[in-house]
Amino acid sequence: MEGLFSFIIITLLIIIVPGPDFLIVMKNTINSSKMNGIVAALGITTGHILYSSLAIFGIIYILTSLYYVFLIIKILGACYLIYLGIQSIRSAHSTMNFSKEALADVRNVSYLTSYRQGFLSTSLNPKALLFYVSILPQFLSNGGIQVKSEVAVLSLSVVLVTCLWFLFCVFIFQYIKLLFSKPKFKVVFDYVVGIVLIGLSINLLLSKSS
Repeated sequence: MEGLFSFIIITLLIIIVPGPDFLIVMKNTINSSKMNGIVAALGITTGHILYSSLAIFGIIYILTSLYYVFLIIKILGACYLIYLGIQSIRSAHSTMNFSKEALADVRNVSYLTSYRQGFLSTSLNPKALLFYVSILPQFLSNGGIQVKSEVAVLSLSVVLVTCLWFLFCVFIFQYIKLLFSKPKFKVVFDYVVGIVLIGLSINLLLSKSS
């Protein structure tokens, strides 16, 4: 398929820009464990599998044409980021209180929670939805029976690139994890992550991409 390599490069450049998914993988890896980070990455990948499936069957283009459906996804996504941001700030407060029980509560995150955070971060992100509507179609042929198979190939490329990138991030975050084992670093980290997530939610609500 012509342009597949260019599509993969563009997809990677878009994905590597730090956003909610990046922060969730980082937070799960550093605050909990390598496996939590991997599971969060798999949750993000599942979100892209969902959108890829909708793109292959053409449903995604119907959804984005319905203003209120898109608006609901946008609002829910912003609310979820605010929730995660508040949770991160609360985690910082728990660490400041310095009780071992509080630290244990912060770090003992279930794999299901990590997976859910990754999945919801992507599936409730309208920018991820728009990627399949605005970027992907530019690499399709003008028409014909092969369009559906082209969508499948491009969508699969997005899923693979996303999964490999965030698994690579987990590998990198493992090396800086020791730095955040100190309570002071962890407090700053949780505060920054919380503030950035809330900031991203506000930016999402104010964006005119809908």
